[in-house]
Amino acid sequence: MQRIIILLILILNYGISCLGQDLSTNDKRAEKYFNEALEFYRNRTNINALEKLYEALQRDDNFIEAYLLKADIYAELDSVSKQIESLKKVIEISPLSNMNVYYVLGTAYLKTGEYQKAKDSFQKYLEINPNGSLLEKAKQNLSKANFALNLYLNPVPYSANSLGEGINSEFNEYWPSITVDNETLVFTRLAPVESSNITFQEDFYTSTQNNGKWEKATAIIDINTTDNEGAQSISADGKLLFFTICSQSKGMGSCDIYFSSLENGVWSLPQNVGSPVNSSSWESQPSISANGEYLYFASNREGGKGGMDIWRCKLNGLKNNGLPLWSSPENLGDSINTSGDEMSPFIHSDNKTLYFASDSWPGMGGIDLFVSRQKNDESWTESQNLGYPINTWNDETGLIVNATGETAYFSTNRETAGENMDLYSFNMYDEIRPSPVSYVKGHILDKNTEDPLFANIQLIDLDNESLEMEISSDKTDGSFLMCLPIGKDFAFNVEKEGYLFYSESFMLHDAHSEDDPFITDIQLSPIEVGNSTILRNIFFDTDSYELLEQSNIELNKLVSFLKENPTIAIEIGGHTDSMGTEEYNMKLSEARAKSVFDFLENEGIPESRITYKGYGMTIPIDTNETDEGRANNRRTEFTITRN
Repeated sequence: MQRIIILLILILNYGISCLGQDLSTNDKRAEKYFNEALEFYRNRTNINALEKLYEALQRDDNFIEAYLLKADIYAELDSVSKQIESLKKVIEISPLSNMNVYYVLGTAYLKTGEYQKAKDSFQKYLEINPNGSLLEKAKQNLSKANFALNLYLNPVPYSANSLGEGINSEFNEYWPSITVDNETLVFTRLAPVESSNITFQEDFYTSTQNNGKWEKATAIIDINTTDNEGAQSISADGKLLFFTICSQSKGMGSCDIYFSSLENGVWSLPQNVGSPVNSSSWESQPSISANGEYLYFASNREGGKGGMDIWRCKLNGLKNNGLPLWSSPENLGDSINTSGDEMSPFIHSDNKTLYFASDSWPGMGGIDLFVSRQKNDESWTESQNLGYPINTWNDETGLIVNATGETAYFSTNRETAGENMDLYSFNMYDEIRPSPVSYVKGHILDKNTEDPLFANIQLIDLDNESLEMEISSDKTDGSFLMCLPIGKDFAFNVEKEGYLFYSESFMLHDAHSEDDPFITDIQLSPIEVGNSTILRNIFFDTDSYELLEQSNIELNKLVSFLKENPTIAIEIGGHTDSMGTEEYNMKLSEARAKSVFDFLENEGIPESRITYKGYGMTIPIDTNETDEGRANNRRTEFTITRN
């Protein structure tokens, strides 16, 4: 259809017909060659058509229609510079022979990034043809040219750095994805099959970072097949991989989203994520949120705003067969999706900053990269172009950003002058950075045997008591990794049946460096008489024994623990640092322990199962010479007294 439209604009509007009548040449041989070229064009043999046009122009160098058809063919061949040459020749021969030439020339200049010339061409069209059939489109494109010119004249900070020979090869590398600790990279490589230079296929490769350098990438043989796999997204902890497979006989549509999990160093067989994520339409380019709550993806399904839109589905748990259970698909709305195509979504680890590509939001031409942020009401801010030279008149897609928000990764061929696509990184300027994210990682172990444990881990917002994230440690080695959004305070809990739960607090509301993650191995104590655990999320004001509201999360956790283990009895112990007198600290610690005792009793825990005692400063677990040490000594803990 586009081929016919272009031909109608460039040729039929010049007062000629497809039979070649009323041409601008008087040379019969030139006319004959032109008509032969036109026939070749209709039959989609463009090379033959260009040869005949060459002969026609050899006969008559002022043959307007020959230049127009030549421009049309070069547009189809994506030879925009040659298209421009032919259109300029038409204007040189007869500046006012037809006004549409200026419109088409303007669109061609947009494709090459010659924004001032594009602007001049659209203005010329509007000036000499104010009632033309392309009036509204010319106004729209003039606005695009002005927008792009403004971006071009006001470049943003940008300097690309290759990810190195460990990642980039003689083939195409694209679609990077990275874990929250910045240590594991997964990407797609388009390489020849069995050393063939004819047949190519997409496969996954992975690399680890060592001392700031990416090691030589290796193929993920557990997932790669003889078919194409691509457009992947790795979870924050590196344990799940979501990706796209197309044209599967058992698939639901032309392209579907699949997932694989990493267990004991081996990726499981890919499984279709199922409906309603996948449908009879095209679904691709998944991005899983760091808290595992939402899967973002691109789809051309019904109910969207245009061509490809960005959607998301909420993960509501797992079915009995282990497959994910999804909510209904949610279109991200007018702040992101347009009547054109939106694609390659990437939701940052802060769970609210979305990067994506679009061919319709105002930009540099082609497909540009944009950012939008989710507001408190879950709507999205209007999309912001990332600016030039991050975006150019070429197509830019597939950008991701690391957890700190400082570094972006993407694929491009512009740094290699049009050769293969390679992976690059660049530093993000402040206005387009997401909120930084830190993380906690380590292993869950049995305190007595140091065997790894498969345990449940929760991160809870202390301000609103909402569950921020929930994961499990690895079944084989007990490892875990969890994002910690900067700017909030969290309760961190680890629990496993048969063990005392473990609690920690991460106070990130005021200040914490995202470059300073928490690395810790956590030892769980079996439920045995004499074993104890510190309740690190029990809070009091200074010199007070009144429980702060933020303590409710930990207190309710303790209530649940006691109800789930009805045979055990515990002692609540209060401890202080060495500041103040021994008598004062003993009274304060006992009063604080009693406050916890009273809470448990009010929640229905029998007095026969709980006692309390103040220890003052008699049992320190850290030095009293530093603020951090004294904070550790000020604690509430419980000890098993009967099992």
